[in-house]
Amino acid sequence: MSDVVLQVENLGKCFKIYSNPWDRAREWVSLKNRTYHQPFWSLRNVSFEVRKGEFLGIIGENGAGKSTLLKIITGVLKPTEGSYRLNGKVLSLLELGTDFNFELSGRANAIYSAELLGFPPGYVQSRLKEIEEFSELGEFFDRPMKLYSSGMRARLAFSLFAFLECDVLILDEVLAVGDIFFQQKCYARLEELIARKVTIILVTHGLDAVQQYCKEVILLHQGRVIFQGEPRKGIIQFHQLRTGQFNPVAQSVTRMKSLLNVLEETQEFFWATDENFVAVDSPDAEEAQLIRYAICNQEGQFSTVFQQGEQAYLCCEFLIKKAIGVPIACVMITNKFNTLVHAKGSHQHRVSVSCTANEGDLVRFCRSINFSIAPGQYVLGFALVTTSQTIYEQLDELPQAEVNNHFRICDVYEKVGTFYVKPHYSHNQDSHFGICDLPGECQLQVLSCKDRR
Repeated sequence: MSDVVLQVENLGKCFKIYSNPWDRAREWVSLKNRTYHQPFWSLRNVSFEVRKGEFLGIIGENGAGKSTLLKIITGVLKPTEGSYRLNGKVLSLLELGTDFNFELSGRANAIYSAELLGFPPGYVQSRLKEIEEFSELGEFFDRPMKLYSSGMRARLAFSLFAFLECDVLILDEVLAVGDIFFQQKCYARLEELIARKVTIILVTHGLDAVQQYCKEVILLHQGRVIFQGEPRKGIIQFHQLRTGQFNPVAQSVTRMKSLLNVLEETQEFFWATDENFVAVDSPDAEEAQLIRYAICNQEGQFSTVFQQGEQAYLCCEFLIKKAIGVPIACVMITNKFNTLVHAKGSHQHRVSVSCTANEGDLVRFCRSINFSIAPGQYVLGFALVTTSQTIYEQLDELPQAEVNNHFRICDVYEKVGTFYVKPHYSHNQDSHFGICDLPGECQLQVLSCKDRR
């Protein structure tokens, strides 16, 4: 017996776009002899299959067709072409809370919604205690939902669906609600469902969740599947999509000149393999251009998810378009509030640079960094500046203001990629407070009043 629970074949959905409401009437009156609309294909030639117990992630930019695809699968929309086949019961959280009656309590809504979803009367009664405890709504579970915040409604909806029996569970960004502890509970529950051979389809912009939990990912762009396979490779393709590069980075570069001797000659210069790089279509600059970057974990694999305190390697490569002085590469990290969390250049590491950079040269920069920062999503940027050999050799003697006056920006890309830092708990407690964890040691003594007499 086949374990395929969802099979999609050449699925397509076309919408009619009218310039104004009258064009729709004109087309109807003409008995379709004349066309007054423009066809818009939200999906085209989409094919894939999902098996029991798989965790599939669907990613793509806004307008890529993700929600349209899931609305077709759940029967909300009819496809224009192609077909799909579902085996088993499907539950979907696409339209979160649309079946809720805000005048009823959370408990009553759980019972009412289960019946609307086709479960027999009384089915959910035996699961109400688990739903109530999981939602963490406390006394609000028995209060009208009109008193709920949007986050509380999302908690109730997920808690309900997580304890209803189904073969396929479809989620659309609902796991972005609640604090980190509730999100951890949600993912732990999803892992339990996967162990019971429940198939989960997650539509999300959270690449950290895709990398951490999904076994396979589908990348949609302009209504078409442009990648299907391993999540790590799909995330690389997605970053290339955002930076305007669809093709993988070339597997070899014939002329490379390493200009930054970051380590001693006896040590190895870490450099990510070509398959882990994301190509960048950066704005044209006169002197230099960022062409690719990589965010790698300790194993040297591309990653966008790290645990607090984990070491990472941030690599980038600049193409020199016009001869410059000594190259200085910088890395910048900002948080979701656009606050600069960290920025540091190779000159601040006192990297020994033996030469200037000429036209056609490639400047490689790799920064190892320990992500001892607050949990959350961060934006990564790179920059290349230059100065004369004389100024570079006198960095330790010159005041900062004079050094800055002799620096010139060649290229800067403030928002090249993103990464996510997960919390690292020791006995379920935060490792530190604030934006970052500063290195250091701590001692504490208690001097009793008897000892001080």
